[in-house]
Amino acid sequence: MKYKVLVIDDEFLLRMTLESGLSDRGYQVEVAGDIRQGVALAETFHPDVVLLDNRLGSDRGLDHISDFRQLDEEVQIILMTAYGSVSQAVEAMKLGVSNYVLKPFDLDEIDLIIRRGMEQLTNRRTVALMRRPNRELIGVSPGIQRIRQNIRVLAENDSVDVLIFGETGTGKEVVANNIHDGSARRDKPLVKINCGAIPETLLESELFGYEKGAFTGANKTKKGLMELANGGTVFLDEIGELPLPMQAKLLTFLEDRRFKRVGGLRDIEVNVRIVAATNRNLEEEVGRGAFREDLFYRLNVMQIYIPPLRERPEDIPALCQFYLEQFSLKFKKSFQGIEPEFLRTMERYDWKGNVRELRNVMERCALFSGGELLSGAESGLRLSGQSCPASGEGFPLRDLRQGAIDLRREVDAFELAYIRRAMELTGGNLSQAAQLLGATRFTLKRRLDGEEPDKDRKTTSGT
Repeated sequence: MKYKVLVIDDEFLLRMTLESGLSDRGYQVEVAGDIRQGVALAETFHPDVVLLDNRLGSDRGLDHISDFRQLDEEVQIILMTAYGSVSQAVEAMKLGVSNYVLKPFDLDEIDLIIRRGMEQLTNRRTVALMRRPNRELIGVSPGIQRIRQNIRVLAENDSVDVLIFGETGTGKEVVANNIHDGSARRDKPLVKINCGAIPETLLESELFGYEKGAFTGANKTKKGLMELANGGTVFLDEIGELPLPMQAKLLTFLEDRRFKRVGGLRDIEVNVRIVAATNRNLEEEVGRGAFREDLFYRLNVMQIYIPPLRERPEDIPALCQFYLEQFSLKFKKSFQGIEPEFLRTMERYDWKGNVRELRNVMERCALFSGGELLSGAESGLRLSGQSCPASGEGFPLRDLRQGAIDLRREVDAFELAYIRRAMELTGGNLSQAAQLLGATRFTLKRRLDGEEPDKDRKTTSGT
């Protein structure tokens, strides 16, 4: 990334020396000979760094610090002076000057000061923008192992955009965290944007920023989240909630990673990876005109599907152990394990809220349990299908008085009828049909492929 430096000094030779020397070191440089020209240039050039001389004819650079801060509160201001004093240095720091250098200086010194200042700014942005409550991708199921492999591939190819699908609570944000942490962008910001949480009227200015005077209340230039994420990753959560007008703007941005701030005329280029996530079926959203087809295909370079927790019960013990350790520390308790019956209940539960629901259950139980083993007394879990109608009430039973039946075949036909009905209701969506039936996607696929149910299932024989 080329940092932009604005040099303001009334000495022609120094201006030219800095312009030439800093340009050779990879900076984009503009120069001004007085404070008014400098402020005017800052409004259009949008510098990352201002090298400001303190004595500019009858003007004093320190008196104009606020002019630059109003344009960009994050701009790095380096004050240059040939008449330094302790009191002047203290005043400069109080006014928001980033650094203070005495003339004469060499270019290597200025280069080092600029780079250190920009590194510190990047670190502050990273701390402010990154929220990492849980970066663990926990599980042993084939689905989780496949996701880990995808993340390893993405770590080596950090220019590829990613689209994550999964039900609410499956851990889409955790996968986004891992994609960022595993890539070469790990030391740059990870900016998270919930597309459904920002009002439509504010979305564009939040994403792309705005120029001073762009609208009422825009008293200074503000960088958007895309610009703050430069060099890093932007996580667009709930991308399916993005309004159509904003989808068009996002598509334009994705073509070349350029945008204009609201009220701006100049293109700004950034280097960011986009990781988008949704719990919606975007292909269906495209079909009904709620999501742009061209944006879907532009985002869908690499797709990661996170199976719901009910389809990977083998991950539940590891998740329970992780949260047991986490909440033992939080509540200062010393749990040695989980009651076996409670763990069996957890493994058989439907988990419509997925990992997020499991986490909440574990936190609630850890809070109220007092023994060495975590009790499920406060879990509130109720397994579906625990009670059945007496004497087959409500089921279409065959008249046994007309002859014996093959019970195995009758039960199989009954299961298949329910599966076919669920498939009709969900338009053939295997995952949604499994959710309706309280079964796993794998089980439904086996039954639809004609495989026999569990061979060890007991049937009643005539006695």
